[in-house]
Amino acid sequence: MPKITQQQKEAVRSDILKAARSVFIEKGYEAASMKDIVARSGRSFGGVYLYYSNKEDVFLDLLRRQFEDMAENFAPDKPMSAWEAFERFLGEQEKRAREAVGGLAPCMFEYLIVGRRDANRRSLIEERHRAVYGSMFALVQDGLRRGEFQPSKSVETFVHWLVSFLDGIFLESIMTGAERIELAGQFELLLSVCRSILMPLGKEESK
Repeated sequence: MPKITQQQKEAVRSDILKAARSVFIEKGYEAASMKDIVARSGRSFGGVYLYYSNKEDVFLDLLRRQFEDMAENFAPDKPMSAWEAFERFLGEQEKRAREAVGGLAPCMFEYLIVGRRDANRRSLIEERHRAVYGSMFALVQDGLRRGEFQPSKSVETFVHWLVSFLDGIFLESIMTGAERIELAGQFELLLSVCRSILMPLGKEESK
């Protein structure tokens, strides 16, 4: 029997994850089962269990890949000022918040909040916070390093506040709906507040 290459293994894994993602979005984390994932993938139980031992393994791999994609999206794809990069970041967050109800975000919050007392999930909560905080801090720090930001508040406090605000608005968008919470208006206000705190230099300041 020919040996399966890493590329082929990754293709199978991606196929399973695609099926699992649709199951989690449709049913939620707690209600979904490995049986659902296997059925949606069109593979045998053995074919799926060869890659993932349980539902949580599948979900954590989905989250890990999503976090990696988010981290890559923090890096600008073309030269721009620090403030332009920050505006771009907030624009992406608004888009994600608007689309959150149809993605993995509800499942992620369900998984983390319901299981917050579990040591492993607690560790994931802390890991996620460090990753999100670190990426946002680096974004602001880049503006400081380039001499483009002159923050009126502690950068650490500002970034913690921003993380808390974004998590809160994601939850509100999921539970209440983007239109009802006036998502666009809230992000417009957020941008204005961030500008007043970061005080970007140059032409961006007057936008």
